Amino acid sequence: RSVTLSIFDQYLKVTRRLQTDYRLEPAGSHGVWGLDDYHCLPFYFGACQLQSIIQAKSPGLDALTRPKVVNEEDILREYGDQFLYLACIRYIRQLKQGVPFFESSPMLYDISQTMPTWDKVARGMLRLYQGEVLDKRQVVQHFLFSKLFPM
Repeated sequence: RSVTLSIFDQYLKVTRRLQTDYRLEPAGSHGVWGLDDYHCLPFYFGACQLQSIIQAKSPGLDALTRPKVVNEEDILREYGDQFLYLACIRYIRQLKQGVPFFESSPMLYDISQTMPTWDKVARGMLRLYQGEVLDKRQVVQHFLFSKLFPM
């Protein structure tokens, strides 16, 4: 579990840097391989991480029991470095400052308002990933393959 979280944390740092340096934007309303201008797997892994600490009844983390906490700036500031889901939400909110969260990321906002537990968030994210990524055949555009694979 910790390997997955640390690898995805490093992956996100690299992709965020590339997105910032080259001013990259998603290629559609959900982006390619993404969720509300973002990635689906980090949200899944982050929800699983939060689910596990809630199940373990970790002391001092009572404030994180419900997904609605993503709407609280102080929670994102305090716990964003420890929990991947909260870090992803915090990053989106930093990128889209001045825009209400329900407007900038309506799907994530709806999830935070309607899902009662992190377990349900994690299961929903996994279904979303399966439907939006694994079950689709992606189209490659604007890519030169070489003489071996003529267009």
